[in-house]
Amino acid sequence: MTGRTLTNEAGEGPLRRHFIAVATSRYTDPSLSQLPGVVDEVRTLRRWWCATDLGERRFTPLHPHLATSPTDKDITAALRNPKPLWNDGDAAVVFVTGHGLIDNGMHWLALKQTSVGYVAGHSVRAADVVLWLGQHRQTPMLVIFDLCYAGAITEDVVKFDFDFPPHWLVLASVTRRQQAHIGALTEVIDQILTEISTATRSPFGNGRYLSPAQFFAEVQDRLLPRQTLVQLDGRVLPSTPHPCLPNPRHRPEAVPAVQTRRRDLALRPEDLASHWGPRSRGVMRQNEPGWLFTGRAELMRRLVAAATGEAGSVVVTGAAGCGKSAVLARLVTLSDPTFRETYKAEIAGVPADLYPPEGAVDVAVLATGRVPHELLARICYALEVPVNVDPGSVPDLADLRTSWWTWLSDQDQPVTIVVDALDEASQPRAVLDEVLTQLEPPKATPARVRLIVGVRSAGRPESATWDAQTAALADRVEAALAARRMRVDQPPLWNTPDLIDYVKLTLRADEESPYGAADSAAVTTVAEALAAKAGTSYLIARLEAARLATLDRTIDPTDPNWLADLDNGIVGVFRQDLRTTFPDPIDQERAVHLLRAVAFAYGRGLPWYQIWPRVANAVANHPDRTYGDRDIEWLLESRLGGYLVTDVEDEVTVYRLFHDALRQTLRVRWRDLL
Repeated sequence: MTGRTLTNEAGEGPLRRHFIAVATSRYTDPSLSQLPGVVDEVRTLRRWWCATDLGERRFTPLHPHLATSPTDKDITAALRNPKPLWNDGDAAVVFVTGHGLIDNGMHWLALKQTSVGYVAGHSVRAADVVLWLGQHRQTPMLVIFDLCYAGAITEDVVKFDFDFPPHWLVLASVTRRQQAHIGALTEVIDQILTEISTATRSPFGNGRYLSPAQFFAEVQDRLLPRQTLVQLDGRVLPSTPHPCLPNPRHRPEAVPAVQTRRRDLALRPEDLASHWGPRSRGVMRQNEPGWLFTGRAELMRRLVAAATGEAGSVVVTGAAGCGKSAVLARLVTLSDPTFRETYKAEIAGVPADLYPPEGAVDVAVLATGRVPHELLARICYALEVPVNVDPGSVPDLADLRTSWWTWLSDQDQPVTIVVDALDEASQPRAVLDEVLTQLEPPKATPARVRLIVGVRSAGRPESATWDAQTAALADRVEAALAARRMRVDQPPLWNTPDLIDYVKLTLRADEESPYGAADSAAVTTVAEALAAKAGTSYLIARLEAARLATLDRTIDPTDPNWLADLDNGIVGVFRQDLRTTFPDPIDQERAVHLLRAVAFAYGRGLPWYQIWPRVANAVANHPDRTYGDRDIEWLLESRLGGYLVTDVEDEVTVYRLFHDALRQTLRVRWRDLL
């Protein structure tokens, strides 16, 4: 058994990255045409892999002389007996281009001195290049043979004594019977990368690396019918991102300004951008520093006490939309050292008693879509817990639990863990019984964990939203954890004036809002009317106040039509937002179908590329219309794009609705929106 720390879910990637181009453009045999375009091919690919903008993901040219019509001795000397050998701290891209020849049943790289009459004299077998690279089997690698008849290399490599490692991608740009067109492959790659880099939104996401299956499927679509890509070992290309495919869209600043251990529950970058961004610099902003962190004072004080006091459990409950998750996000975000330093001036106005100590929350986890093993693994990874497993094996729940207990017993102070959206886990009761109730080691004295769990409750039994199953889960959590319960939607933790203040600030958040210059009393009247209809739902208040702020005039708060829409709750405000954003009924229907596809996603969200359009077309089942990437880009660029959260699952960018109430509305009552 060995102790190892769970690795970063996103993958930080290798330390050393090598780019090798083996390219021949000049030939002495007159029967072989000169290929000046090969020089442009190499230059195009270097612009991607060796770009300075990639930062630590940048590849460095290795053996650059191999890109200028090398001899067979040049190639052999560089690749056959390399020193030192690469390992799993390296990554390599090898691009081979020029003329390819079939001779004596084998595929050869035609080189400058190659004679077609005696190919073996001054050529290199393509399979030998793969064989020599096989010395570096621990190294993630992408090898591309862009040569005529390159698919024939398959017949040679299948004779090898070793299988290609799973982190190897070895491709031919054509089949064994096709000729490769100079520049065809690299032009398509360059075209796709330009689109990825410049598009406002992209189905390829913003992650550090691209998915081989996704990227090369797009390459293949654009190459047809001229050429067909071949995976030389016959495997299906993996869908998980690969360290040899750096995503040019990725920017470090796109990552929330919080440490990884708290990122799950930190305030969304979109909320911070709308709060402190360029459109939020009016007089109101300057006079209201840190308003994103105001209100819910008593609840916040109790949460700070729970995060810093004696070990034990607290369960935070409330009906959908009551602001439970928002306040937990405030607690988590304000405790993060990186966030506090980054936004020092902006949060200066937060009262001292509502400000948790730095590092008060050790780790925060969103339970949405997770099973027990995933949730505990996330906690262990975030806290760098060494997990004891046999080499090469994957830790199971028992391994994780034992390793967690061992690590916890060595801590001098209690560890504070915040888990939100337990009701949205894939297996809520299993997460409770197999993880949350098992965080404390058996018979541990004293207790070492401060646990704060957010779980939806059903409101009051007499309310229209009452749900017995939801109520039972909240009660079960309270009993199983012997937890103190904070009922966020009931007095004394519920305070209607807080909601009114929130609406007023949201109405005046945008400097272009008609409420920015409106009379203060008039703004208050609208806020009070909206808050009265919203009840205990910050969600309803948020959606409608944000919509009102986009109008070109203030509304009459006594308008019976407006009030009637508010009486319809989420459906009413969602419908009004839909109509305000898209006056055309056809666009309204398009938006609902696209959002409804996301509502049926499992786990942490729905991937864009190929999946989202297909699900949208399935749920729409429209005889005269199909949806594609441009429709999704249109939605994301609209106001309703704000209804979606961008997340990462299995290293793939995914999208989900930012609140479960929106998801349920789109699943069950979508026709009412239209």
